[in-house]
Amino acid sequence: MVNKLTKPDCVVLHEDRRVLEQCQQLLRLWLAEIGLTLNETKSHICHSLEGENPGFAFLGFHIRQYRVGKHQSGKRPGGQRLGYKTLIKPAKANIQEHLAELGRIMRRSRALPQGEVIRQLNPVIRGWAHYYRIGVSKAVYARLDALTWAKLRSWAHRRHPTKTTPWVIQRYWHRLGTRLTFATSATAPHAGHLYTHSEVPITRHIKVRGTRSPYDGDWVYWSTRQGRHPGVSPRLAMLLKQQRGHCTYCGLFFHSEDRIEIDHIDGDRRNARATNLQALHGHCHDAKTREHRDYLPHGMRDQHQDTEERSARKRARSVLEQREVERSASRL
Repeated sequence: MVNKLTKPDCVVLHEDRRVLEQCQQLLRLWLAEIGLTLNETKSHICHSLEGENPGFAFLGFHIRQYRVGKHQSGKRPGGQRLGYKTLIKPAKANIQEHLAELGRIMRRSRALPQGEVIRQLNPVIRGWAHYYRIGVSKAVYARLDALTWAKLRSWAHRRHPTKTTPWVIQRYWHRLGTRLTFATSATAPHAGHLYTHSEVPITRHIKVRGTRSPYDGDWVYWSTRQGRHPGVSPRLAMLLKQQRGHCTYCGLFFHSEDRIEIDHIDGDRRNARATNLQALHGHCHDAKTREHRDYLPHGMRDQHQDTEERSARKRARSVLEQREVERSASRL
């Protein structure tokens, strides 16, 4: 069992309530030394698993533990089962405030064109959904999309009170792919569609390994985690993040001592779009190139081989020229 002392910007977790009470006193003393006081109305000790209202709200999230069966429970370091699972969801108060903000935008936009309404709603929806994408938010996103649909339908009926529901839907909703979306017509001056909360994918936060440091030199790990690294090209770092650190050819993970190359999936080097690029081990890249060459007709195969040989000679010549320049500089 875990007890928690909550404050807008501070959480203390411990199993023993007496330790939490001692921490509360220490916080009061520490804040008094810097001229601050503990907000007693917002600071309280609560239980995350038991009690009438288990869990607590922090930074817009509601953190609570739920009892689960032995097959869904985690384990302690000694192997003992916990018997509960911790879920972090968007807080109910923040959900209601988000819906109220969407309603205020629609009320202000009763006389505005549909494209302007979409332009005002999209940043609010995507910003809110991106903030809560690290939590257990899928069901909340689906419910918000349904409530937003209902609000937009009321907004459309207020603009056309004498029209039928099929007429209103045909005017303001259009099919994009397999989904009926609140969108302007393709011929409108500012064509666009309304983003939904569910379009934002849920991205679980992965803890940094305890033995890792940004200065440990493992550029593969940090590129895979963050999609950037000072010692790696932005394109390769983004590919490592998209591929989650493993080679798409052999399926094995990259290591910092591996030779990693960027491959064009369709074999066309002129097509440098992000969707046509992938990171491969050096030997995997060579194997893929050989397979691609084997499937080519004989005439194209010879031309492809000649192109590769010319590229190899060009690289070797540039390396020799660079070494010659270095020798000349060392003599000087």
